[in-house]
Amino acid sequence: MNSISRILFLIFFLWNGILLMSSFTNVAHAEVRTDSTVCPFVKIASKKLPDLNIPRSAHNIFSVNGEMTVVGGHTTNFIPTATAEYYKDGEWHLMETAYPHDNGVSVVLSSGKILLGGGHEKPLGIGQTFPVEEYDPITHTFRGVSSLDTKRALASGIEIDSGRVMVTGNWYADDAIEMFDGDRTFSFVKKTSVGRASPFILRTAADNALIMGSVDTRGAHLNTDVVDRLKGEPFHVPLLEKWEPLFYLYNYSSNLGFIGNEAVDDYTHLLVLRERKDSSDVSDLGEDSEVAFALVRDTTFTLLSTLCPVPTTGPYGTICFSGPLYADRVAHRGYIKGCDKANRFYVLCIKYDQRPAPLTIYYTDPLPAAGVVWTLTDEGDLMIVGGCNYNKPFGDLVNDNFSPLSSVYLLPISQYTRSAAASKETNNLMWLILLVPVLVLCVFWLLWRRRKKRIHDITVTSEPSEFSEPSEFINDSEPSEDTDSSDSSDSPDSSSLILRIIELMEQQQVYLNQNLKLNDVAVMLNTNRNIISNCINSQKGISFSQFVSNYRVEHAKKLMGQQPDLKITEVWMRSGFSSESAFFRSFKTSTGMTPSEWKENNHQS
Repeated sequence: MNSISRILFLIFFLWNGILLMSSFTNVAHAEVRTDSTVCPFVKIASKKLPDLNIPRSAHNIFSVNGEMTVVGGHTTNFIPTATAEYYKDGEWHLMETAYPHDNGVSVVLSSGKILLGGGHEKPLGIGQTFPVEEYDPITHTFRGVSSLDTKRALASGIEIDSGRVMVTGNWYADDAIEMFDGDRTFSFVKKTSVGRASPFILRTAADNALIMGSVDTRGAHLNTDVVDRLKGEPFHVPLLEKWEPLFYLYNYSSNLGFIGNEAVDDYTHLLVLRERKDSSDVSDLGEDSEVAFALVRDTTFTLLSTLCPVPTTGPYGTICFSGPLYADRVAHRGYIKGCDKANRFYVLCIKYDQRPAPLTIYYTDPLPAAGVVWTLTDEGDLMIVGGCNYNKPFGDLVNDNFSPLSSVYLLPISQYTRSAAASKETNNLMWLILLVPVLVLCVFWLLWRRRKKRIHDITVTSEPSEFSEPSEFINDSEPSEDTDSSDSSDSPDSSSLILRIIELMEQQQVYLNQNLKLNDVAVMLNTNRNIISNCINSQKGISFSQFVSNYRVEHAKKLMGQQPDLKITEVWMRSGFSSESAFFRSFKTSTGMTPSEWKENNHQS
């Protein structure tokens, strides 16, 4: 047995030595750039790709069947074009579409095909259209399939359950929600609380979604913190009183920021925000505008903490960031685009799977011939494809809608992002492999100890002593070594967690969300619901629902104290209660008085 042990130990140390050397090599490669409280700037070299066959802007762009594809838009002289192109074997291949789609809506379907609809009816971005067609990337063919219920331009769409497609948004026309049945028919669903152009659509369930935006149907700044939803009434988001979705008045897929997992009903999105401003100009993004990121899950919006603030000034002056946000779910990173006065391109990268999330800025040399339309490739690089390149915040007008560009550039950032993510996964695999011989050795040792003890027990029982004590008289009242006699409720972890929960309630006021759940708080604090529930129960002696209710009652008291003329209905709605009965019940339990009695008593005091 001793000889076998020595052999196993020798194999174990040799195996670990080899793997550790390999692991250190990978770690060194993965940690070329280290996280810092100062946002790092990394210069990258852009690559010029072949030009499009037709200059275009306001076109749809997506990757399907391994091919980057652009559809529609308008070309020289601001004229809609009924053409499309796909990139394959180092060149762009021209196709004809059934209809022109200048600022039309596109939805990549789970079937692999693309639904295209609407757009401007005339040159100069005038009017809206009905036609809808389907693109098959296998055969590279287009065919008309239906007609929108409402003529639209600058709309957004997303596939819901059972092949249905939800569409909303419009330009210089009424807005509403309509639904495609997956076959032939688009049908009106309901009006939205406010009209929006290029709205953001975020799925919250297999059959539901949120609708928000910062631009109305005439291009004016939309100051609203009310979010619409496909199923359910509009609701108020306290976070959007200070922040708003980052403006982007072009076509884009509404699923770009999705970072969840539909298989387990996790519909989490990464949303980029900017500080709300009073300016009516939606493109007014000066250097004083802060940019931040939020996690959106169901109806809960939470700011994502970052290692450093998003810089609005770089080595060459002011940086203007714009949407949309692209999430690379392979590398667990999100990207937004920026530019400066010289038309350098900046890519703000956030590692959203870490807390606080590290930020990195990748930037290029000036690209005067590059436009503003961009996308994420299947390989994790960024591609700038056509568009215009005027920077309104800087007052420059180089190429406008009358002379769009055909240039295409590639920004190869995957070498910094996906390679680092792959190295991290490799390191995790290495450490997992390291554990295998340890576990084998532990099992072997336990089996050996068990066999040795069995031999010892047989020896003892075969020669009983006259002093042996019967088993029924053995004292087993002493606590075992595995018993934890300490009170977990007073542990430092529990004490620090309750402070984090209180900070979440008092600083972000998440209790104002009528649909706040225990799971939501657990996700915000990167833990699980049982730990949150046990912590509140042990530290405060109440349940989670009572804990949240107390905050809502205090908020209601504050509202009634500061605004005594406020109606009771508005008080409970603005305090996060889901119904008037719940408000009255919680208020009386907490104060011993009804809200009206409390108001009268407080007024007399």
